[in-house]
Amino acid sequence: MSRRRTAAVLAAAALLSACGAEGTGTGVNAITPREGRSGLHLTGTVDGRHLAVNDGAPVLRTGDCDVNDGADADLCFISREVDGGFFAIVVENPDVVDVGSLDVVDADCRSPNCNDVTGGAVVEVQFTAGGKRTRVISGRLQLDVVEPDRRYAGTMNLVLPDGRLGGTFEVVPRPED
Repeated sequence: MSRRRTAAVLAAAALLSACGAEGTGTGVNAITPREGRSGLHLTGTVDGRHLAVNDGAPVLRTGDCDVNDGADADLCFISREVDGGFFAIVVENPDVVDVGSLDVVDADCRSPNCNDVTGGAVVEVQFTAGGKRTRVISGRLQLDVVEPDRRYAGTMNLVLPDGRLGGTFEVVPRPED
């Protein structure tokens, strides 16, 4: 096996072992964002393909960060997959986001009416810039830190209609944001 391929296999194995633990919260408390540093680390399988996000500087957006589907309030983590493809997580009802465990619900709402859902988080995942978003059908967010518009940290385990994603996040605004 070539050195390049061996390095890629080892990197993927490290990502899977670091991010695959369900709901443990390990590692999140050890991350202390300084000067706008943060992280989004997810792995999973979606529609038969492996997906990995390992971003030390994801973009945090609040307010209406999905402007093409009606004026509303959102919480967005915008990043790239390890292979370079666009990746975003959108919480359609950010008012429910608070420290503790939060179920992800499969709500039948459409923006801007998702802000009215209070029984859990309404979450969508987008894999292509400008592309269709996929509604998460269940899962859990374990939030260790919630400082609205400033810092969100915890773990997530998301179930999509065609796959699963899980990992850790500690997201703060970028210095240029």
